[in-house]
Amino acid sequence: DGYPLPDLVKSGTGTGMKRYDAAIIGAGPHGLIAAQILARAGLCVIVLERAVQTGGRAGTREFHPGFRASSFADELASIPGALFRELNLAGHGVLLMPAPASVCLSGDGASILFADEARLTQGPGFSARTEIARLRREICTLQAAMAARPVLPRQRNSWFALRHHRVRPKPWSGDDWGHFSLDHALRATVPDARLRLHLAADAVSGRAVSPFLAGTALHLLRGFGSGMPAGGLGALGAALDAGARAAGATIRCEAEVTDIAIVKRRAGTLVLAGGEEIDARAIVSTLDVKRTFLGLCAWNALSGDLAKRITRYRMMGQGARVLLALDAPPEFPFAREVPDSALGPVHIVASMEHLSQAYDACRAGILAEKPPITLRVPSLSDPALAPAGKAVMTVTIGAVPSRLFDGDWTDEKRKRLSTLALAAADQAAPGTSARVVASQIIVGPDIEEAIGVTDGDLDGGEVAPDQIFGFRPFAGWQDGRTSVAGLYLGGHCVAPSPFLLGSAAVRAARALIADLTSGRLK
Repeated sequence: DGYPLPDLVKSGTGTGMKRYDAAIIGAGPHGLIAAQILARAGLCVIVLERAVQTGGRAGTREFHPGFRASSFADELASIPGALFRELNLAGHGVLLMPAPASVCLSGDGASILFADEARLTQGPGFSARTEIARLRREICTLQAAMAARPVLPRQRNSWFALRHHRVRPKPWSGDDWGHFSLDHALRATVPDARLRLHLAADAVSGRAVSPFLAGTALHLLRGFGSGMPAGGLGALGAALDAGARAAGATIRCEAEVTDIAIVKRRAGTLVLAGGEEIDARAIVSTLDVKRTFLGLCAWNALSGDLAKRITRYRMMGQGARVLLALDAPPEFPFAREVPDSALGPVHIVASMEHLSQAYDACRAGILAEKPPITLRVPSLSDPALAPAGKAVMTVTIGAVPSRLFDGDWTDEKRKRLSTLALAAADQAAPGTSARVVASQIIVGPDIEEAIGVTDGDLDGGEVAPDQIFGFRPFAGWQDGRTSVAGLYLGGHCVAPSPFLLGSAAVRAARALIADLTSGRLK
């Protein structure tokens, strides 16, 4: 990875306990990517995962006999092409299938946007669709610049370095988007109101976002997603696991980290449930900043106002999933003329104003009457996910608070989500509700319990101008480094997440390697 690593691997500490160069908390996509990068560099690496298997959000499981789906999302964020090749994901059997199109059903009717630029610009509204193609190219360029951003050397005094050091952090690509609302950015580009709503639905699917608030244009930087692997996201998780093991990383499941010991502002020892200790020269946590510092570190070991800063970091679960097992594939009317339009997401959003109202309700802990909903039928792209002649439909409902103002998620409240999901399915494909043989409802607390993300926030924190790029999670915490020596963050709460999958893990791993090589970590 471009760093000379002389004499980095230590066989022990002299006390009988093996000492690792790096211990990684969490065997989700980011943890497995960081493990592979570090192990390839010659470091002795261990990955600790509390669940019974690796993969985290990149998992596919059976929710009804014969019916399988990815529980938390149909796609993850885009994987930079260079990283895809570096991890040799294709060699591990990962073939990503981008959605050929997306559909939006609104109060103004249906619209279809194709992923292929040639198809996108055909038909009526040529001028608007050409502008959409240009916007997409700009987003791809910005994503590539984010992925290629160099890792800076560690600097002891951030204030002095910013004023006097020759290495200064440059603005992140996409910083300017934090000044605009989503509605403003789309109005400046796309004259057609129906297509603006369609693009907004693509950008905010599964989330609570008011398109009229400053900074919400940042959501456009999510791009098109990773695509769906054959076998669901579990195929991606399995490939990342295989790559990390092949590189030499040790992976332990059912190994829950309960404490990070910090002595004199230096982290180095992990304590597992049951009392076992893991000694390491550096620790990479792929958990969010709140769960890492407030859940695993003793507060009296955190310097100054760090605990207060972390407490103020904003996280909020804002989506729910309903998994449906169908005894026959749904029949979308729009797919009769454009068959492959059924292979992508189908958004049901009434208007920009309804997006704003749903956001306000979510912030108040209330489930909106008309939240944004996205339907997908992954078994149409991958028939192995359902028995022959049957289908799996996923329903992603945005603006669903993890914590309700009137208490916990009871069975009755969950049933309301099911009612919304079935109504949306019938709106897009009449008769779908009559084909349901089983369903499962997943809300924020379920996500938190399953993969350990605070409040079920899959983004790792609110996407807002003061919590993105150079401010994610805090200004001065560059490349996953924290104010605690030896402790790095490599998950979704670190830039350039949540726009790119894996880049935060790569940056944290390379920052750790640079610090070991320079002698800053002993």
